[in-house]
Amino acid sequence: MRELHGLSITSVVDNLCDALVSDPPCGSRYRITPEKSLYAEHGLSFFITAFLDGKKYPFFFDFGVDGDLLLHNLNVLKISAKSACAFLLSHGHFDHYGGLRGLVKNLYPSGVRGVPLYLGVDCFTRRFSKRDGELIDLGELKKADLEGVTRIYEVEEPMEFLPGCYILANIKMENDYERLPEDLFVKKGSEIVSDDFHEEIALFFIVKEVGLIVVSGCAHRGIVNTLNNIAKVTGSKKVHALIGGFHLFSADEKRIVRTLSDLENFSPDFIIPCHCSGFYSHQIFSRNFGERLILNTVGTTYRFGSTE
Repeated sequence: MRELHGLSITSVVDNLCDALVSDPPCGSRYRITPEKSLYAEHGLSFFITAFLDGKKYPFFFDFGVDGDLLLHNLNVLKISAKSACAFLLSHGHFDHYGGLRGLVKNLYPSGVRGVPLYLGVDCFTRRFSKRDGELIDLGELKKADLEGVTRIYEVEEPMEFLPGCYILANIKMENDYERLPEDLFVKKGSEIVSDDFHEEIALFFIVKEVGLIVVSGCAHRGIVNTLNNIAKVTGSKKVHALIGGFHLFSADEKRIVRTLSDLENFSPDFIIPCHCSGFYSHQIFSRNFGERLILNTVGTTYRFGSTE
């Protein structure tokens, strides 16, 4: 596997915006002003740049809910959406794909064409959730909304999508406690069935003299399962940084503690829970990981290796 010289990850959309949190040891936070503020929402989007052999490879991983919010934050952070050489979508939920539709509408008039979009098979499927016994329609991403800008690649196996940048697909569920959510559903033909999130992908990178960096969307198939799958692909059981959604917001203490224990087996230097990871899990993680746990906020950029 190719090693990157550097990697930067900017949190463009997440659930929390806080201008007073101190800078993380591996990056910096955007400081808002009266004229230039950032917005938060229940969604997730990262703008990532890989550095290799004097070249930069910028791309998006997930897009939040609202296209206007995404574009606003990009403008404040001075990130050019037109610079992205790839789009990646972790799975088919609106809080991850919603902003992509607005981004495509914005890019099309400027002449942007043919940007590769990597996603898992069946992302273009209608989703539902059940709350208090009521089935709620979560909508679906449609290929027609992306025409003219994207070239779609449905991924079924791990692959290198840019030099030194890797997708983990077909995540195997191997432990006995990271179970699929029971309140999330998908339409298959004429039936609505439990969602197994077989299309969900994660990203991983190996940065020279730094180590393994893993980025997760929601980890519906389990963040520990995700890391175990990556360990098999890379041969590395040591993780330098893990960032993204861990889908522990509704987990009980037993599962959170078990997750924490298994994450420790990867000797992480930094744990950065986002989006769906949950307030309660963040408290437990904070007590145990200490300074290795970083609170993510919109506008934070994490830097690993040489990013000049």
